Amino acid sequence: MLMNHRKSQESGGDKDFAVDLPRRVFRRIKRHAPLPSGQPSKEELTKKLQRFDLFSKLPARVLAELVSAAKVQAFRAGEYIWHHNEADRRVLFIEQGFVKAARRNREGVSRTYGLYGPGDSMGIFAIWAGMKYPTDAVAMNDGMTGIFIDTDAMLKFAEKYPRLAGPLRIEIGHFTEAFIRKIEIVSAGTVPQRLAVLMTMLIDRYGVDKKGSKARLPITLTLEQISEIVGVRLETVARILSGWKKDGWLTIDANGCHFTRLDKVRELLPD
Repeated sequence: MLMNHRKSQESGGDKDFAVDLPRRVFRRIKRHAPLPSGQPSKEELTKKLQRFDLFSKLPARVLAELVSAAKVQAFRAGEYIWHHNEADRRVLFIEQGFVKAARRNREGVSRTYGLYGPGDSMGIFAIWAGMKYPTDAVAMNDGMTGIFIDTDAMLKFAEKYPRLAGPLRIEIGHFTEAFIRKIEIVSAGTVPQRLAVLMTMLIDRYGVDKKGSKARLPITLTLEQISEIVGVRLETVARILSGWKKDGWLTIDANGCHFTRLDKVRELLPD
């Protein structure tokens, strides 16, 4: 979710999503190229689930009960995973790519309230709050892939295994944290400060090739997506980022955002 910080863990030799994100989670699928199809074997799907914090400490024999209610699905950029006010029928665990939680206001303008990536879940809060989905969930890139679990199966599983109570509280807390992070961004002050808060949060959560004041954010966000998150006009975002490029702080290409002067970006952060 939008900049959820987690501690390092390792399990079975494979690092957890939130620790050192494997580069494959940022793998770009060319526009119009066929999306991955077919379903993994039960054994493979069980291993996939164990890579998420919520299930990481559960043995395979226990998780096997959830596999029959789980399905892997891939999406195109801009495709709706679910809509605001729909009944919460399934929970999403993001394996690859990014999803935004958004809603349109009365004027039809979309506002982004959370950004979720590999290792994050969506939809759990709505289940236990007895709610419908509070926002739309929209894939942000081609090839966004998630594991979906039927909500009824999820509820029965949680009731059967009380050891999930603690991890579930943490997972539900992540939902709230996403909105708090959103408030931090839009309350940061000036637009450059908002952008600095967003970019440093993204770097802290998903940044790679970090060295000194340099880092790469292997995420390609459009100007429109950024403007939705920080809550300002697209033209304003474009002007500020152009200034960062001109000053040599930032370059953007097909491999993401390359920051060469993160120290300058951090100087913009509000006290």
